[in-house]
Amino acid sequence: SWPTTKSDCESLVVPLSIMYTPLMQFSELPTIPYDPLICSRCGAVLNPYARVDYQSRIWSCPFCFHKNLFPRSYSGITETNLPAELFPTYSAVEYSPPPLRKSGSATTTPTAGASWSNGFNQGIRSMSSNSSFSSLASTVGGGGGGVISELGPAFVFVVDASMVEDELRAVRSELLFVIEQLPENC
Repeated sequence: SWPTTKSDCESLVVPLSIMYTPLMQFSELPTIPYDPLICSRCGAVLNPYARVDYQSRIWSCPFCFHKNLFPRSYSGITETNLPAELFPTYSAVEYSPPPLRKSGSATTTPTAGASWSNGFNQGIRSMSSNSSFSSLASTVGGGGGGVISELGPAFVFVVDASMVEDELRAVRSELLFVIEQLPENC
């Protein structure tokens, strides 16, 4: 578990690290058929590490600690009736919202049957322990009808530049190899 105080952090013998593999193929990645809930402050997605106040219908972002309201579609949320993205075993999920449709000059998302409370999460059986989601559908372009686009994945590389020069060269070589493997839409 992560240290919660400065003294806990200073008493660590082994430094904290995270191994994140965004292009790793999952054999059974749970698919959630609706849009993710996103923190209004930092843009993080609702996940099993968020703190939830079931009575107030509020979730606290585990990254920035901002309190976010659940939308009406989550009105049935309780400790025993959770949406799939709050299952402790679902730290990695794929969001697959229904296709956007045009309604007059505005682009809308269908709502009939698109809520987790309508039983979509009952068929999800996969488990995973990594954290990722590939893309979000969004409406861009404003004005007379929207253009639907898909945002590609974002990658962040954090490198400790204080290491020995030989090790730094090896890391550089590996990073260049990884960058060559990235999809074209990055």
